[in-house]
Amino acid sequence: MKLRRISRAAGLAVGVLTAWAAATAPASAATVNWKEIHPNSNWTCGKTVQHATYPGVGFQVCWIGNANDDAQAVLVVNNNGPKGVNIRASVVVELGPSFDCAASVLNPGFTRGCFGSTNPMGCDTVYDTTAYLDVNGSTKTATLAMVRACWEARRG
Repeated sequence: MKLRRISRAAGLAVGVLTAWAAATAPASAATVNWKEIHPNSNWTCGKTVQHATYPGVGFQVCWIGNANDDAQAVLVVNNNGPKGVNIRASVVVELGPSFDCAASVLNPGFTRGCFGSTNPMGCDTVYDTTAYLDVNGSTKTATLAMVRACWEARRG
């Protein structure tokens, strides 16, 4: 009887501590889905990184700007390999909200983008952005350190 009471109290303590830890954990990044992309002159992209573990899978970090000096980070992934791969990612934006890209299958011949939120961005500021792409359980990184002049001045 005494052992059952101790066991019950220990279980209750673990439950309370778990609930407290969940309530005090920092907010996680927003999770977004992959979408078809349509790049144009408003896109600025870093170098395409080939995923060393899965030949044919390439990815890069891009920024899309608009005339209001707003911008949005995008992770672009393409699969030129022979078979579909399971992908998911996290994108860390130094001066803006980071975001996670939902788990998905990327079939051969497809390119998809994972879009962060659109935010005001200052002129002549460095925006370091790092993407962590997981392909079938193997994670690689791509970065873009962009010194951003105002979008209007760049297009002018």
